[in-house]
Amino acid sequence: MTSRMAIAALLGVYTTSVAAMDLTEAWNTFQNQGPTYLASVHEREAGQEYKELGKAGVLPQINSTAFWRRIDGTSEQDTVLGRTVETDLEYDSKGAVVELRQPIFNKQKMAEYRQGKQRTLFSDYVFDTKTQESALSLSSRYFAVLLALETIELAKVRLKAFEQQVAAAKRRFELGDGTVTDVDQATARRDLAQAELIEAEDNLLVARRLLQELLGVVPEEVTTLRTEFPTPPLDPPNLQDWINDARANNPTIQARTLGVQIAEEEVKRASAGHWPTLDFVAAYNDSESDSVSTQNQKNEYSSVGVEFRMPLYLGGSTSAQVRQAAANRERVREELNATREDVLSGTTREFRGVQSGEARVRALELAVVSSERAQDSARKGFQAGTSTNLDILNAEEQAFITRRDLLEAKLRYLLARLRLSASVGALGQDDIEQANNYLGPVIPLRP
Repeated sequence: MTSRMAIAALLGVYTTSVAAMDLTEAWNTFQNQGPTYLASVHEREAGQEYKELGKAGVLPQINSTAFWRRIDGTSEQDTVLGRTVETDLEYDSKGAVVELRQPIFNKQKMAEYRQGKQRTLFSDYVFDTKTQESALSLSSRYFAVLLALETIELAKVRLKAFEQQVAAAKRRFELGDGTVTDVDQATARRDLAQAELIEAEDNLLVARRLLQELLGVVPEEVTTLRTEFPTPPLDPPNLQDWINDARANNPTIQARTLGVQIAEEEVKRASAGHWPTLDFVAAYNDSESDSVSTQNQKNEYSSVGVEFRMPLYLGGSTSAQVRQAAANRERVREELNATREDVLSGTTREFRGVQSGEARVRALELAVVSSERAQDSARKGFQAGTSTNLDILNAEEQAFITRRDLLEAKLRYLLARLRLSASVGALGQDDIEQANNYLGPVIPLRP
């Protein structure tokens, strides 16, 4: 059984594999077949119909009714002599009516018409929000896979180094140059490295499954980070410019703003329940034996006119609906305020994350070089008698931690740039491709 089949058996699912994949290919795959993305596409398609539904209320309504009834019974009538005459009834009643109704004055229908256009635009902003959230989620999960893969490779190197230290400590002890303490220290570090390698493999299994959850497929290989890692300056470089851009263009804020407008129209729609309505009505009626009094008569006529309706008392339901709509409007307005503050705080956080991320990457790059130099110094010092076995173990441990921290800092920097673009509503294919430019070497995706 291959490792890929073993993972499928462990997860209890069937997985479909594809060839090597980078971030751009993952995004294209997600857009083509990712269930989460396709669900948001269909949600937007449904939202496009709101404007048609709203418009339908102010357009003419044409209805037709046809009927056929079999009448079977009796009719009783009193004569002038005080006697009752009973007549058998047995006849067919049939007819058809076609009616056209055009609203002339209807404040509720007009409010629904405006709401329809607003809700369609609202669905567009919701789709933009979900698309950018999906891009961030996909990037985060893709990078989680890379981090897990690279952590495994580093953990293997670390484990191999500690195994060599254990073997060397045992040889020195057997030759009388080492101590039991050296052997125990090296063994403890090796055993811990083995446990952390197992944990890293578990993390890859989970990260791989989460990526498959979005894509519907599992790549056989992925591209990981290149060695070179440029950090170009932000454009614009000023935080306030990003905040202003987020306030104006963030799709979540725009959706919430439209939500307030929709709620305003709902208040107007509810209030319109107090207003009269006026409709133009035209009808054509063709019937035969429509009632008892028109037996054996055929009636055919047309009518044209206006119909006026005035609500007088509906049990207080209209006033309750107005109060309810007003309360919902205030709720939506406060949600807009909360969303705006959350987005602006997020923009500030990600802007700072990009700036500090650049400094952290550069510092850790220097730290990696220093930790590798410290490794060499510890080994040479041990041979010269100026360092202990514990110094070597500590240097190995520090080198592993620093290399892993550098990898994580690079991935966090890329995510911060993507999140910053999303906060101003600008995250798109070009941002995905820019992040993808940092990837190059192909590594197999396996636990």
